[in-house]
Amino acid sequence: MKEPLIVLLAVLCNVGAQVALKRNADTSTYFSPWVIFALALYGASFFLTIRVLAVNALSVASPVMAGATFLLIAMAAVTLFGESLPLAKIAGMTLIVAGIALLAWR
Repeated sequence: MKEPLIVLLAVLCNVGAQVALKRNADTSTYFSPWVIFALALYGASFFLTIRVLAVNALSVASPVMAGATFLLIAMAAVTLFGESLPLAKIAGMTLIVAGIALLAWR
């Protein structure tokens, strides 16, 4: 994959935005600093993703980025919010990642 640092930054911005929204989910404030921060991160992710798609095949970049986001969100949910990750979820995630790897494999 070309420009892997840009890919990583785009994924991290997306994950950060989702974590910020979850952090705000317990409040009824839609324009809290967490929501504004999430919007900024989503915007950054959007523009970084445009660059990633400009230099990589859509059929490779999109699944790889989705898979990375998927895994990092699960890790954040467990570490930051105390969510559980039972064996069935781990098995399902493993199958999804394996499928994404097959899609991205040249």
